[in-house]
Amino acid sequence: MRRKLFAACLLSTGLLLATGLTPCARAQADDVVRFKITNPGQALYKLAVPKLLGDGESAQVLQEVLSGDLNASGLFKTLDPTSFVADLAKEELSIAPDSWRTVGAEGVVKARTSTIGGDLSIEFRLYEVIKGDRPVLTKTYRAPAANVRRLAHIFADEIVRYYTGEDSFFGTQIAFSRPMGRQQALVIMDYDGAGQRTVTSNDSQNILPSWHPSGSNLLYTSFVRGTPDLWAVATSGSKPRRVSTKPGLNTGGVFSPDGTKIAVTLSFEGNSEIYVVTPAGDVIKRLTNNPAIDSSPTWSPDGSQIAFVSDRHGSPQIWKMSATGADQTKLTRKGSYNVEPAWNPKLLNGKSLIAFSGRDENGNLDIFTVDVASQDLQRITENQGSNSHPTWAPTGRALAFKSSRGGIYVSTADGKTQRPVFRGAAETPSWGPQVKP
Repeated sequence: MRRKLFAACLLSTGLLLATGLTPCARAQADDVVRFKITNPGQALYKLAVPKLLGDGESAQVLQEVLSGDLNASGLFKTLDPTSFVADLAKEELSIAPDSWRTVGAEGVVKARTSTIGGDLSIEFRLYEVIKGDRPVLTKTYRAPAANVRRLAHIFADEIVRYYTGEDSFFGTQIAFSRPMGRQQALVIMDYDGAGQRTVTSNDSQNILPSWHPSGSNLLYTSFVRGTPDLWAVATSGSKPRRVSTKPGLNTGGVFSPDGTKIAVTLSFEGNSEIYVVTPAGDVIKRLTNNPAIDSSPTWSPDGSQIAFVSDRHGSPQIWKMSATGADQTKLTRKGSYNVEPAWNPKLLNGKSLIAFSGRDENGNLDIFTVDVASQDLQRITENQGSNSHPTWAPTGRALAFKSSRGGIYVSTADGKTQRPVFRGAAETPSWGPQVKP
């Protein structure tokens, strides 16, 4: 019975980690402040995002999106606008540094919108309070008014890059499965929940989406022909194609980081095992060969290793192996039910981490990470309902997951900042890659 329940679960379920921020030492006052991702417990960089100038609706959307992005990054804390003492009408796009220093702001974001023909023009400014009333970053963008959210994401990304030299995840998307009438459809949305669109149209159960590294298409498992087969569909929503339709399970397919191979759970040889197949579905190699259930593969960032779930020692645990199938090693040894591994695409503080769902003593699922080298565990969610199926942002500094609190949540990698980005029934989120326009 335990093995049947575990197998059923395979089909039904399918930023900063312990960090803070410190400015680097500066040789002179005009040097750019850069953040070091260092020790836990340090304060986040405090940014003020006061009411933006210009068209009321566009300015409000800009402020909301900017604040949401900056908070989600795990790098910044945006201050409560009710605490501001500056004379905003007098300042306009400038700042009086003392007024912002009084409320604890280390940086201030200003913007003004104006309409030119049918386009929206936005001037952004970023100030570092310690450097006075001259902006350290000024950008002006012009685009159709419908692109206001995208312009906010672009400037928020500029702020992250200014302070860290890194890209953000603000322009990325998340795919997930949700019920729509008689079907379980695949939906793609912006990372913050905007711009939702459906990419499957059959009256079937479509689950477990995962992205091609280029962002061009999704792998997923569909029951459109009555059995769990592996399919692919372009993210533009064109006609799906069959990838693997072998007898039994064809589930949990994930592309290798270079997009040339797929790790997938197949059972056509009589047991649930991990295989590597070509993008056309041809078997390259069987990686596991054990009477237990092996499932849910996830690639390491360099493609040299694969983590997976196995109950070969009596309960589902997270294991890893070489991408050739060698050196199969158990990573989690605490808890009786650890599933749904997701390998972080980046190192955090020099650590290679795998997020997973683990059942606690109360029967709830929560999100954890395990350090591949030390096997140390960190708990990301606790006493916040049941949380499952974690997926990493391409920067490795945030997680998305399904939550019983309602829908999909995005969290900094340490769990300290969490917010809902989709409300409603949702399953198996998968965070897409950073695709340059």
